[in-house]
Amino acid sequence: MKSSAGKFDPSVRLEDMCVLAEKRGRPVYSSFLNEREQYEAEKLLGSRRGISIELWGGDSACVRRMLCVALDFAGIAREDFPIYPLTLSFRRADKPGHRDFLGAFMGLGIERETVGDIFIGEGTAAVFCTKTARDMITDCVTAVGRIGVSVSDGLTADAKEMIRPAEMKDKIINAASLRADCIVGGITGLSREKSAELIRSGNFTLNYAECLDISGKIETGSILTIRGYGKFLVTDDISETKKGRIRITIKQYI
Repeated sequence: MKSSAGKFDPSVRLEDMCVLAEKRGRPVYSSFLNEREQYEAEKLLGSRRGISIELWGGDSACVRRMLCVALDFAGIAREDFPIYPLTLSFRRADKPGHRDFLGAFMGLGIERETVGDIFIGEGTAAVFCTKTARDMITDCVTAVGRIGVSVSDGLTADAKEMIRPAEMKDKIINAASLRADCIVGGITGLSREKSAELIRSGNFTLNYAECLDISGKIETGSILTIRGYGKFLVTDDISETKKGRIRITIKQYI
């Protein structure tokens, strides 16, 4: 199994990675995983005896990350992850978007799973990728859309400066309970009936998976995404109001 190729299937690949790690006695790496895949990996392997796991995307600000599976005694070092950062430079007057970069990469036949996060600033973009993708981008990418770019290995000072984690702001809500429809109503300001309708229509995800259960309990640490309203983290800052309702601090991704 090539660690940087193929789509990640938790029901198959996780066990394969554990078997390989045990057989080889050294860490095994996946391709870049999206947030749902990372959640599944942590849920399935986080408490597995004899196995250590680590998720890393090349920088603490990265959302798309690789999974490393290793025997407990083998140890995991972030600098050993097969992640290669690139800097793409272009004119400051040009404003390429995330889709422009992905389009240029996918147009070369580069698989999405081999490209991690892409950070874009004025005249500079930072890309985290596998070695295969690094080689193809370095050798073949001279333009993103109609915008000319130059590619260099590693991160320039400007590229490092612009890499920042997603910003969040606190949002305090009151809800009757921790039921999904109550929490969604507290976030959106919709009635309980309309919140339930929003959930049933497939516009709500819980920990990156579609959730249609209006009565499901929302745990602290859960990630909620509500189409049209944004992405939210449920904190453990929960208290009871004088009227017996629940007061919760939700962090909203900006």
